[in-house]
Amino acid sequence: MLLLLLTAVSLSHSYVLLPSYHQVPMRGPPLLYLLPQRPLPWSLTPSRIAPPLLAPVQGVVSTVDVDNEYSATPNITGRAGPRDIPNILRAAVTRNGPRNIDLCYFLGQDIFTSHVRCNPNWADGTNEGVRRYINEMTYETNRMVGVNNLRLVWKGPFVRTEGVAQSQEGDAVRQDVLSVANQNCDAVVFLLFNQFSEDCKTTTTGHKFGGVSYGGMCEVPQGRGYTVVVDQGFLKDAWTGPQILAHHLLLMLTSDLPDKSKHCPSQESLLFPKLDPGKQRVDQCVVDKLTRSGVSRRACMQD
Repeated sequence: MLLLLLTAVSLSHSYVLLPSYHQVPMRGPPLLYLLPQRPLPWSLTPSRIAPPLLAPVQGVVSTVDVDNEYSATPNITGRAGPRDIPNILRAAVTRNGPRNIDLCYFLGQDIFTSHVRCNPNWADGTNEGVRRYINEMTYETNRMVGVNNLRLVWKGPFVRTEGVAQSQEGDAVRQDVLSVANQNCDAVVFLLFNQFSEDCKTTTTGHKFGGVSYGGMCEVPQGRGYTVVVDQGFLKDAWTGPQILAHHLLLMLTSDLPDKSKHCPSQESLLFPKLDPGKQRVDQCVVDKLTRSGVSRRACMQD
C-alpha cells in the first residue's frame, strides 16, 4: 500500500499557465509557470548544518467510497461562480490567539486536467488564478478545522518532482520535502487531482483513496511532516479537497499520541477514516485528541 501511494505521488521541474476558463486542450503551452525558485535542500545549503533525518514512518491513509462519482463543478445548490476570498495573512502572535500553521504546497502536471480549470476564478490564464485556488483551498480547510485556534497560511506553490523511476519515487518525495526545509514550512502538502473531460461535464470515480500523511508538524527538516491529498473535485455540492486536507492536518496535529487508533469512531467526525464530504466535522473525539497532543507546543507552532 505504501509503495502504491508513493507511486501515485510521482513528483516536474516546469509549469505552464492554466488556460482561460474552458480553454482546451489542457496541454501545456511553451510558457513556464512562474513558480518561486526552489531553494536548496538542507543538505546542500553550505551555511547551515543539516538536521538528522527521521526514519520513514508508515503513512496514515484515509479512504473514500470507491463508488463515488465526482464532478468538476458543484451542482446548482453549491457555490455559484467566483468568490472573493481575501489573501490569507498570518495572525498576530498573542497568548490566546490562533496559532499560525505554514503550509507549503506542491503541484504537478495533473492540475491541467483537473477541476481547477473548470472554475473561471482559478483558470483565468494567469499565475494568480492558481494562487487564488490555493488561497481558497486553504481558507475552506481552515473553516473546517476551526478558525479560533488555528490560522492556516500558505506558501508556494512549488513544482513537485515527476518522471523518476518507480524505485526512486520515495526518495523524490522526501527530497521535495527537504527542498523547502529552510522556508519555515510547518507541513508540506502534495496535491493530486482527478482527470476530467475537456467539457468539464463528465463525472469520474477518480482516485480510490483520499490522502495519506507521514509524521507530524515541524518535522519537515527531518524529511517527514507531509501529506498527500487528492482534491477529487465535487461530490454533489461538496468540495472534497478542503475536507480531505483538514482530515490529514488533524492527523498531523495529533501524530504524537500513543492511541491505538489515530482516528475517531463516529462517522460524523472529521477524523473518521472513511471520508464523507460535506457531512463530517470536528467532534468531541477530535477536541480530546488535540487537547492531549503536545504537537501544538512544538517550536515551529509558536510563531
